Amino acid sequence: MISWTLRGVEYILDDETYCYFIGHSGFGMPGISRIEERSPMQNGVTDLGFRLDARTLILVLAIKGKTPEEFYTKRSNLINMFVPSNTAGIVKLSVGSITREISGHVVSGLEFDLSDNNPLYQKAAVAIRCGNPTWYDPTAVAITFNLGSGSDIGVVPSIIPMTVGASKLNITKAIIYAGNFESFPIIRIYGAITDPKIVHEQLGLQLFFDGVIISPGDYYEIDLRYGYKTVVDSNGDSKVHELTSDSDLTLFSIKANPEVSGNINTFTVTGTDVDTLTKVEVLYYNRYVGI
Repeated sequence: MISWTLRGVEYILDDETYCYFIGHSGFGMPGISRIEERSPMQNGVTDLGFRLDARTLILVLAIKGKTPEEFYTKRSNLINMFVPSNTAGIVKLSVGSITREISGHVVSGLEFDLSDNNPLYQKAAVAIRCGNPTWYDPTAVAITFNLGSGSDIGVVPSIIPMTVGASKLNITKAIIYAGNFESFPIIRIYGAITDPKIVHEQLGLQLFFDGVIISPGDYYEIDLRYGYKTVVDSNGDSKVHELTSDSDLTLFSIKANPEVSGNINTFTVTGTDVDTLTKVEVLYYNRYVGI
C-alpha cells in the first residue's frame, strides 16, 4: 500500500479510489556529498565526513473515467490532493510488516501533458521534495529512565516495603537501535530533579544542566532534531542557556552501525533530589537511508 497524507487526511494511491499507481523513483539511497578541505601545499584532500542530500520522490499515477465528467472529476480530485502547500505531506509505503514514511513538499507534476489513445485515461507524475532524506518507521520508540528501572534503590525487607537511596538517580541503559541511520530524539526530564545529566557513553557526549533544579510538576524538553535544537520547560520558555558549555545539542543522537558497534547506544542518566515521579523519557523513530 502506498499513500499520501496532507493535513491529517490520508489518500490511498493504489486501490483505484483516486487513481492507479503506476510506479515510483527516488525511494533508494539519496545523494551523498563528501565534505573536503585542502591546504595550499597538500596533495589530495582531507575528508571531513559526509552529508546526505535532499531527495526528490517521483510518483507516477494514472486516472481513468467512464465518462468525460468522471474523468475530469478524478483529475480535479488528484490536483486537490497534491495542491502546493507550505505544509509538508507524508508518503507512506507499507509492505507486509514493513511500514516506512517520509515527509516532503510537492514541487512539480500533474501537468497532465501525457497523451494516450484513450481520451478517458491519462498518466501523470508528481514530484515531492524531501528536505530530510531519511525514511522512518512511524511507530515511535520510548525509553524511560526512572527509579523503578535502575539499581540505585535498595528494597528493605519489612511488612511494608520501603526504599533507600531514592534521592539519587543513576541509571544506565543500552538502547538497541533498529534503524540504519542516525536518529535525533526528543528527551523530556520530569522533576523533581537537581543537576540532571544525560551521557551517551559511546559518543562521549552529554546534556548537562549543572546547578539546575527542575521542580515537581515541571519538565524540560530537549528537541535534538535538526530545524529545532531547542530546550524548553513545561511553559514553553527557553532553557537552552542552562545547558553547560560542554553539552552538545548538535551531535547528540542515536547512532547505527558502523558508528556504534552492534547498533548499541548506551545512555546514562543521573541526578539528585529526585522522587518517585522523577523520570527521563527518550522518544525517537527508527530511521533508514532508503527502502
